[in-house]
This record gives sequence, structure tokens and C-alpha cells, in this order.
Amino acid sequence: MNQVFVISDTHFGHKRILEFEATFRPFASIEEHDRELVARWNAVVRPKDTVWHLGDVFFGKDGHAPLAALHGLKKLVLGNHDHYPLEIYRQYFSKIFGAAEFAGCILSHVPVHPNQLERRYKRNIHGHMHSKCLNDQRYRCVSAERIGLAPILMNAVTSSAPTQEPK
Repeated sequence: MNQVFVISDTHFGHKRILEFEATFRPFASIEEHDRELVARWNAVVRPKDTVWHLGDVFFGKDGHAPLAALHGLKKLVLGNHDHYPLEIYRQYFSKIFGAAEFAGCILSHVPVHPNQLERRYKRNIHGHMHSKCLNDQRYRCVSAERIGLAPILMNAVTSSAPTQEPK
């Protein structure tokens, strides 16, 4: 049976992420970082699984190169740093969204306003916060730092269980 995963903020090719999140991305180079993220991704995702990427995929002219090695059918919710031509993203992602709905949850890059959750959605699955998180059980941050630098099963995130502490 094919599974559905989610992740955000992979930041492939982004050298400064190693400074900003040194505790959770302890790599000597961005090349080492990117290789490790690809290895961790492919260790859990099979070729026919679906992965929702909630933004901030890559940085720089060639930062998208590791995406070709990632398993799964990939869907993208654009993040605040996903400003490259859409043709680049279309090479790797089957669908591209500003926000999406999945299992009664809203998928976004940045956390949505709490009023959006009161009547419409049971929770907001998002990225953007990296190792920080909101102290509100309606929000689930899936930035790579929060989930061990690898996609996590969507049903683990959409359940009522709280978001894990960073690994």
C-alpha cells in the first residue's frame, strides 16, 4: 500500500541553513547536508509513495539538483523562499499549490491565522518555523528539523498526537 508523507524546509543548496540551524543540521558542507537529506528521504519513502513538501525546497541556481534523486510522487505547497521559475518546480513536483487541504487539515508553508482553524480545519500542518514551534495543538510544524530531516507519515501528523520535539 502506498503511503503519504509530509516535510517542509529541506533547503537544498542553502549554505546558510547550516549556520541558522547548526544544532539540527550538523554538517561540514551543504553537499554533505544535501546527500544526507536525500539518503534519509529515500530510506523512508518508496517510489510510489506521495510526499507533500510544504515549501522552502531549495536555494541557488543549482540547488534543485538533489530533487531528481528523491523517491515518491511529490506535491508542493510553495514557501516564502520558493521564488524560482515554476518550470523548475514542475520538473520534480506533480502538483503545485499556494495552500491545500488534506484529511480535514490545511497544509501551508507559514502557519495560518487561528480564525481559519475555528470552523474550517481541525489543524494546520505547516513549515517555516524550523526548530521553533507554536505552543498550540492545532498547529503541527513539519520543518525538517522537527522531524529528523526526513519525511514523516501524514497520518502521524494529522492525528491528535502532539508534534514531536526536534530530533
